[in-house]
Amino acid sequence: MTEDSVLKKWYLVFGGMLLGIILMVGVMTTARADSQSSLQRDFQKAAEKYQVPVKVLMAVSYNETRFENHNGKPSVAGGYGVMHLTDAASGDVSNAGKTTQSIPNTAVLHTLNKAAALTGISVTKLKTNDAANIAGGAALLADYQKKLGYVLSSDLNLWYGAVEKYSQDTTEEAAAFFADNVYRTIKTGVTKNGVTIAAQSVAPVKSQSESLKLVSMPTTTDGPEGLPIEWVPALYKEFDSQGDYGNYDLADRPNDGLKINYIVIHNTETTFDEATNLFASTPSYTSANYVISSEQGTIAEMVKPQNVAWHAGNWYINSHSIGIEHEGYAAVGGYWFTEAMYRSSAALVKYLAAKYHIPLDRQHIIGHDNVPGLTPANQKTMHWDPGTYWNWQHYFELLGVNFKDSQGDGNVVTITPDPAHNLTTDSGQTVTDDGVSLPLKGSNFVYLYKQPSFDSELIADKDFSNSTVGTTEKDDWADKAVTGQQFYKVGQSGDWTEIDYGGQAAWFYNPDNANTTAAAGKLVTPKNDKAIPVYGSAYPDNSILKKNKVTGTKATPLYEMPAGQKYVFGGEMTADYFNSHFNSNTAKNVIKENTKYVQVQFNHRIGFVKATDVDVVDQ
Repeated sequence: MTEDSVLKKWYLVFGGMLLGIILMVGVMTTARADSQSSLQRDFQKAAEKYQVPVKVLMAVSYNETRFENHNGKPSVAGGYGVMHLTDAASGDVSNAGKTTQSIPNTAVLHTLNKAAALTGISVTKLKTNDAANIAGGAALLADYQKKLGYVLSSDLNLWYGAVEKYSQDTTEEAAAFFADNVYRTIKTGVTKNGVTIAAQSVAPVKSQSESLKLVSMPTTTDGPEGLPIEWVPALYKEFDSQGDYGNYDLADRPNDGLKINYIVIHNTETTFDEATNLFASTPSYTSANYVISSEQGTIAEMVKPQNVAWHAGNWYINSHSIGIEHEGYAAVGGYWFTEAMYRSSAALVKYLAAKYHIPLDRQHIIGHDNVPGLTPANQKTMHWDPGTYWNWQHYFELLGVNFKDSQGDGNVVTITPDPAHNLTTDSGQTVTDDGVSLPLKGSNFVYLYKQPSFDSELIADKDFSNSTVGTTEKDDWADKAVTGQQFYKVGQSGDWTEIDYGGQAAWFYNPDNANTTAAAGKLVTPKNDKAIPVYGSAYPDNSILKKNKVTGTKATPLYEMPAGQKYVFGGEMTADYFNSHFNSNTAKNVIKENTKYVQVQFNHRIGFVKATDVDVVDQ
């Protein structure tokens, strides 16, 4: 065989293999690039067609939805797709097929039809197709720019007014809050869902705001500068001559000795207007310090933080907390909370936490579902909002805290569910509402089992139901550990992690620690190898309450903490009781006693144990 024929044979065999490998790698690379950048290309095409700077278009989308299309489901505000195009006509929220609650038909909820008119694309396609939805958003921005009298400039700094208009906000503060966030996103850059906004210095021309002729909110509210907050006072009056009154209590926190330790996150289960009317106009015996709208993230301050709103269903927590209601419906998974609401809420919470020295963690920034009852009977009736679909991970990122940042290598773990390894269809796990399946995507918890197997029963809680077996129902808080909560890791069996939880041993699926992050923290364990009581408050001794003529109230155990179990420390406090009276905010209303309590993350809800009953140890 000649040298030429050998080389030819080598080329035919190995060269063909090499060419095949190159082609295969090229196809794989192209496919991967297509998958990762298709949304980015959609932004680029729409930006070019409608002559909108692509970074402006992408940053608007990020601040509306974080590039999430939510599978064509509308937000609580009736918005669709990555550009959050709103359609009031489709704004009825179905509670898993059982009841229907109407979204208010306001001007901000009609951008979808406007986009259809501008693009010639059908409303249906605008709702469900990413490229069409992005084109609709670009067309709206271009239309706003022209109607404000500005050219379709390639200079992204010259689009501030159009961005404000896109928010549909009607006040200077709210529109500027949205636009400032958009330009901040461009300045810092972001990568998500295959879309990258490269960081770029910006100097937006904010004088364009004058063309919008927006109204200004009064500045008598308690919140950070620039946040759209309006004073809408809750009802405060006597209802009869027998001392009956509502809907909140005067106080002088923290000067009167009532330290503000918690911020409680609620959702309204009704519209923003209905919630504010309930607190402001009706003898409802309920209120919140703040209510936040889903449409624009605007805020109604209704009870000053120094006063005590009636919101938590636990008088001790009321006395030591600020309650924030968010317009939305906890049970309706497809109808997502809006980014505008998340951002306004996070800005408010960050301000309040700094002002009142509240730790930014999940034992102090808590959901209503984390508030314990004062008695076992109360525990059974406690609320479970903001529910399965409140995005605690994203919310805390907006607060400057990332739960997925490892803080140690001990036995304290933070629950950080990974969608690729939690509540997957392959596992057979479901989330239900009276047996009707809800979406798995966007859920914020891990299920807790009696044994390390999907075939095992879920754990149960005596103070949730009489059953000894947990359920997949959305309001069954007993078998759900939620994002950001921390527990003591007892051990590992294959892909399953065991934790101490509510006086039980609880297991959850955690392959390669995909659903947890190592954390630091102190641990609380019973002294003297003896089970101890767990309370829903840090109230003074019953004798002290009786001495001060407080009747019908006493520190009542909810559970026992078994000997040997360990729970994550949440702080120490001295016992007190707020003995409120109408039209009185004197410090004499605060009954104090020297008993010390220690707070723990006991189960889904926080709990309190007497300091004399426990040892607090480093892990």
